[in-house]
Amino acid sequence: MHHSHVDGVPVLRSSEPGPLHATLRFGVGARDETYRTRGVTRQVAALAAHETRRRLPATAEPVVYTGVEETRFTVSGTPQEVTDILRTLCRALGEPPTGRPDETAFSCDDEAAVSLHPLAAAALNARYGAQAAGLLGQECTGCLPPTPDMLRTHAATWFTRANAVLTLTGPDPVGLRLPLPPGERPNRSAPKARYPHASWTHRGIEGVAVSLEAPAGSAAVAVAHRIVRERMTAALARRSASAAPAEAATVPHDSDTDVRLLFTPAPAGDTEEVAATVWSEALRLARIEPAQDEVDRHRDGPGSAGAQPCALDMAARTALFGTPCPLEGVTPGDVRDAWQRAMAGAQLVVPEGLLLHLAGPDGRRLWCTSCWTWDELPPWGEAFHEPLVKRAFRRAGERHWTVLTPEAVVTCRTGVHHALRFDDVVALQRWGPERVLIGRCGCDIGIDPAWYRGGRRLVRAVDEAVPAELAFDGAEGGRPPEGRPPHA
Repeated sequence: MHHSHVDGVPVLRSSEPGPLHATLRFGVGARDETYRTRGVTRQVAALAAHETRRRLPATAEPVVYTGVEETRFTVSGTPQEVTDILRTLCRALGEPPTGRPDETAFSCDDEAAVSLHPLAAAALNARYGAQAAGLLGQECTGCLPPTPDMLRTHAATWFTRANAVLTLTGPDPVGLRLPLPPGERPNRSAPKARYPHASWTHRGIEGVAVSLEAPAGSAAVAVAHRIVRERMTAALARRSASAAPAEAATVPHDSDTDVRLLFTPAPAGDTEEVAATVWSEALRLARIEPAQDEVDRHRDGPGSAGAQPCALDMAARTALFGTPCPLEGVTPGDVRDAWQRAMAGAQLVVPEGLLLHLAGPDGRRLWCTSCWTWDELPPWGEAFHEPLVKRAFRRAGERHWTVLTPEAVVTCRTGVHHALRFDDVVALQRWGPERVLIGRCGCDIGIDPAWYRGGRRLVRAVDEAVPAELAFDGAEGGRPPEGRPPHA
């Protein structure tokens, strides 16, 4: 592998015969966005790819991929073609549009979109809420696209030479230039998990998922992850021949931490048993060392062939994120101990309405971290009830009302309530007279003044309590999420 720098960008090249393959990588992805700027990374990438194709119509198209933490542009061709495309692409990234982009610029949006299983995305949302990687599982109905100012700011912050690395496979390109704009090394401050201890919670999913944090690049955790997935699949198959296999995913959280995910779909009437099976298999490895042959079988992992591309990929990730290289010599004890540490903060996610009685890693009852509070009186404040004419046609168990306090909006149903503090609001969508509050926890609360007596006063109070920079209008022609009362 050859190491060099071009215009301040690290370049890693593996010499091979044949055409030249180049991948220009940037350390930015969906986790670096906010609720309001969701999709801005892939739109910047799509615009740059579109502009490159417009300027060089006779050359190969750059293929765009936007992930959770990384955006890549891949190009193949002769050394001269690759050199021309990379130079044009870098200039396009430094010149984002000044007006609202033409919709034809987003023709490669489908290529650039982040692909993550809905169960895995929901588990990330449950762990981090409506921020960082948790945004991948956050419902966003009728959001406006990022503005030109958002596109320019995002490009100037993340698509710079200080946040880029180029990998090459093939002959040495002559006259290579990478005229990216200058910039500072990004300061990536990943949020902590909302609950640091082992727990379970609800999301609107049709299955079961487990998420846990572990050291990035840990070979012991990687082996444990594969072992637990295989064991879960076997345990589910013993229950039912038609059971779906467990799936796994790994999402980088910060330079030192990965989020390990395990998930499987589950029929509505079978979810509780599937959840118990998934959780027990995850716990078993944290308590008992695996057999040596099981460790040996999973040590190399899938896709171990092709060492050179893997070496380039690992070197690029180290250059972008400082990701450590995995260590060799994993023993059964290493696997058990690493998984045991990770399980101390594991989170089990199940469909709404399910109540679980499971033991945690410490043997005590697993803690429920649902945002809703049962069987307790809501905080004291000004109560906004439904109009009497509506209440007359409802059963008592279907009633809902909202309590306004100086610190929060509390949505209430009979026997249960959800308090959303104003300092935990990440966005406020306006839909004419209606409002939708999006909380850091990942929940949203809809407020229609027609639902309540004094509803207009409630809306005015919410508008005054939420900082103006967090408020924006919903997309024209859209509707609030399902036009419904509060959601958990």
